[in-house]
Amino acid sequence: MGLFSTLNIGGRGLFASQLAMDITGQNIANADVEGYSRKRLNLQTDYRYDGSYGQLGMGVEIINIERVRNTFIDEQIRRQNQEVGTYQEIDITFQSIENILSEPSETGLVTYIDQFFDSWQNLANNPSDLSARTMVKTNAEILSDVFHNISGELTNLRQTRNDEIIARMNKVNEYCKEIYNLNLEIGAVEIGNQNANDSRDRRDLILKELSKLIDITTIENEMGQITITTGGNIIVSPVHLQELETTTGSVRLPDQSTITEVSLRFASSKRLYQPQSGQIAGLIESRDRIIPEYQNKLDILAQSIVRSVNDIHEKGFTLDGISGIQFFKADATGASDIALSASILSNSRNIAAATGGEAHPGIQNNLPAGNHNFGDQPLQLVRDPSVLPPVNARDVINGSVIVRSASAVLNEGVDYHINYSDGTIQMLHAGYDGVGLTVDFQYRTTGFSGPGNNSNALKIATLRSDLTMNPDVLGNGTTTFTEYYSAVIGNLGLSRNEADSNLKTREYLISQYESHQDSIAGVSLDEEMANLIKYQHTYQAAARLISTTSDMLDVLMNM
Repeated sequence: MGLFSTLNIGGRGLFASQLAMDITGQNIANADVEGYSRKRLNLQTDYRYDGSYGQLGMGVEIINIERVRNTFIDEQIRRQNQEVGTYQEIDITFQSIENILSEPSETGLVTYIDQFFDSWQNLANNPSDLSARTMVKTNAEILSDVFHNISGELTNLRQTRNDEIIARMNKVNEYCKEIYNLNLEIGAVEIGNQNANDSRDRRDLILKELSKLIDITTIENEMGQITITTGGNIIVSPVHLQELETTTGSVRLPDQSTITEVSLRFASSKRLYQPQSGQIAGLIESRDRIIPEYQNKLDILAQSIVRSVNDIHEKGFTLDGISGIQFFKADATGASDIALSASILSNSRNIAAATGGEAHPGIQNNLPAGNHNFGDQPLQLVRDPSVLPPVNARDVINGSVIVRSASAVLNEGVDYHINYSDGTIQMLHAGYDGVGLTVDFQYRTTGFSGPGNNSNALKIATLRSDLTMNPDVLGNGTTTFTEYYSAVIGNLGLSRNEADSNLKTREYLISQYESHQDSIAGVSLDEEMANLIKYQHTYQAAARLISTTSDMLDVLMNM
């Protein structure tokens, strides 16, 4: 081996040291860059066989530049990320529901339920007082508005999940496009047996973000390119990219209104896509299960209040001695459309604070042709025409009267007028004077107790403490209105705590995995500075070798 071989050895050492310093500088410069893996220069001894001396060293050989990273830890992080994404959205949904319900607080639903029944207690103390009746009406309207607001906010929250699903889907498509392009870059580099280190770092970072959105499985081929599957479908491969798209449908709510729901499908195959985990899965679960569950519980409470109050109210008597009036609209389907009946809205005198008797059907009254007394005194209805002397059917129940001819049902207010207190009927025009009519109705067995009676108001006031909710196997209620709603709030708190606990557990696991990965792939500035000094000295030594060999060549050439 001659001096020229020595020069070659020095040159190789010089180049290797310079490249090592460049890599060290790259590590230092990217120490704070998320997803960066420290790079390492892999070297080995270059040697040749010599017949006289055996293997002779020919300097250093550069094998490749390698990123230091544990890919198995990345896979574990991605798996936990999928669960974190799910519980993040579920936790946010529970938090939003808590904010909407605002319990316990002075503006919560329980406060307005109490105020509603307080006004009935006040009316019981002053049954003939119009201001007390107005307070009942006002508090009932406020309670209805609170139900409407809560129901509307829950519906809006459910609708916003659609917008967020679309936004997350767009991010999925964006990430998949970038991964597809990185696949091409990595394949072009590694087909020459080199490492596409920076492209791999970028791809791993995007995969980490993608795993927060949907559940994914990855497979890598011999060229370093990956195939991503989700829901049994390939969305990224070395040669193919399949995007997600939305499809919309309408869902009818109990109040017959409709809302739009967004579903996902694969753009190429048009197959519906239902992610099993990730933020999109959490959003879908929130929209389709969690929010409707609390809407339904709120509807059950509203329906029970309507039914319980109406059952008592229609048996009572108004300030004018009329019974059979409903307090709330009977056709209310829940919190979104609970409302006062037209009779109560029009006049607070129609609030039934007084007690009436039991409802009984009257025996059908017949009005023979020519005996309708049109324009004369009203006709008196009787409880049973076959009983003599006849007993007048006073306290007729509002809405129970049905007047028929042989061919049609007559309309109240158009064809006839009923005085429900006196139980009399007055025909409004002569068109039916020559026609036989029949009258069916119901009446109260006892009469109006007078404007000072408060028994019915007391019955409604005590609904506050009656067991009306959560019926047992025999159909008997087991909780009050407020106990039922408090249980709903309690379950909401427990559900959120569970979601928060699951989220924190997985976030802790991810932090442990990332700490382990950082200990492997992270840049230690102390270590890099030590390497810099080492490579500086090897560079200086290689340069000295070249300088010394050059001097020796000068001596040899000048001999």
